Amino acid sequence: MSGGVGLPAPKALLKGFSVEDVDKVVKSSESAVMARGRCRQQQAAAAARVAVDSKPELPEGARIASANAHGASFWTQTARLDVILSDGNEIAYFLKVAKGEIGKGMLTGEYESAKLLHSFSPNGLPKPVAFGTYASEPNSHFYLCAFIDMALRIPDPAKFCAILAEMHQNSIGHSPEGKYGFHVSTYQGNMPQNNGWTDTWEEYYVRGLKDFIKQEQAVQGRSDELEELLVPFFEKVVPRLLRPLEWGETKIKPCLLHGDIWYGNIAERTGTDEPIMFDPAAFWAHNEYELGSFRVPRYRLGRQWLKEYHKHFPVSEPQEDVDDRNLIYSM
Repeated sequence: MSGGVGLPAPKALLKGFSVEDVDKVVKSSESAVMARGRCRQQQAAAAARVAVDSKPELPEGARIASANAHGASFWTQTARLDVILSDGNEIAYFLKVAKGEIGKGMLTGEYESAKLLHSFSPNGLPKPVAFGTYASEPNSHFYLCAFIDMALRIPDPAKFCAILAEMHQNSIGHSPEGKYGFHVSTYQGNMPQNNGWTDTWEEYYVRGLKDFIKQEQAVQGRSDELEELLVPFFEKVVPRLLRPLEWGETKIKPCLLHGDIWYGNIAERTGTDEPIMFDPAAFWAHNEYELGSFRVPRYRLGRQWLKEYHKHFPVSEPQEDVDDRNLIYSM
């Protein structure tokens, strides 16, 4: 996208953009993701261009130059919109569309997350533009943000961890009344997080993990072995590791987390190799909770990332518990 161009007002951009238009834009996104041959991907992108048949009401003199299926998502349909403004400058947007109440919740959470995270890390995430529901189909919802040209590879750990730590530090002192949680539900995939406000980090962590376990049991069924292990875990392990974090002069303060850091949600800006993160599921938490994914092999990060992060954000006291905390945060 062209640098230094302001984003048109969301309502001006999207007014009159019906769900039929969006369906045309993103109808082939899923096939584009799954296609292995270049030809099929080109066909999918070409099919998406018919979205320009019904132009939305843009800022005066602006027009849609192209609309293409773009990106990959398990839960949403995605597209890139290229717009030419009246002064000749070009600007691009990234669009997500989801349906139903879960889809609405997912996109609401992402928009609210990105909006607040971007205020603490303007270069760390694409700028959010709008969230809404299509007037012509109340069951369809959208999220719009600035388009960033990305190289889908894992960024340099030193650069990424420096930006992540800075974002966490910039957010300290801004949690409402110093509480843990978030003002809307956010989602891990299609699983909602209970983000109701709590006074302590231990309370938020326990409630959240129990809620995810319930959601898992609803799908997979109960496990006697797991039930037996959970009792001492919640009654002994968690208090032993988390309660000391909130004692004395070294008491932790809530930080705003991205909430879903793994290799699929981070990349590099094309041309600069600077790191970028996206698809957030934010909440106010202990900053080290963000690092739990670093030790999980399937997320392709690793312990070196922990070392790089703590060069910028010191380990919480008691420091001798840091590896055990990281272990339970990885669950």
